Amino acid sequence: MPNFNKETMTKKFFFLIIPCLFLLASCNNGTKTAEVKKADTVTLAVKSFIDSAAKYVERPIRISGTVLHTCKEGGKRMFLVDGPDSIRVEVTTGNNIPKFDESLIGSRVNVLGLLKEERVDAKYLNEWEAEVRKPVENHEAGIHSGAKGHEDQGTKETLDNINSLRADLKKSGKDHLSFYSIEAISYTVVK
Repeated sequence: MPNFNKETMTKKFFFLIIPCLFLLASCNNGTKTAEVKKADTVTLAVKSFIDSAAKYVERPIRISGTVLHTCKEGGKRMFLVDGPDSIRVEVTTGNNIPKFDESLIGSRVNVLGLLKEERVDAKYLNEWEAEVRKPVENHEAGIHSGAKGHEDQGTKETLDNINSLRADLKKSGKDHLSFYSIEAISYTVVK
């Protein structure tokens, strides 16, 4: 029969209680993190998106707009506008959204998502050009604008777009151009 003295019992109790305290603390911390994220959500307007986006990269945002376009290839992107002369805001599918259906075109939607930044530099443009020059076109490569017919662009039009971005990069005086989009967590159609 083992000998259980008070010191041995205290040590065993200590080694049992410490992991339980860490578990309890991590569960409470998770709840606080979720509350902070909800409180940190920023509402942006489509019309001022470009001017505001850089301040909110990797932060949760809400945005409302009319769906102008959904990409045919897999439905992984949709573009929101707010009026006929509006800029386009790219929204990509997140983990919980398999695709954006074409039936959304013309609908007003509210989107909750994370603001993402894609940086385009000379290396990126060189890799994109190499991809375009391959025999089989890769729809996932490059910058998607949501412009009518962008999915049907041929090699010449895509190379012209790459060269235009190279000129914009040179003109900017920076080492990269920034393009902002929203990775959707959820969306709802406004009735």
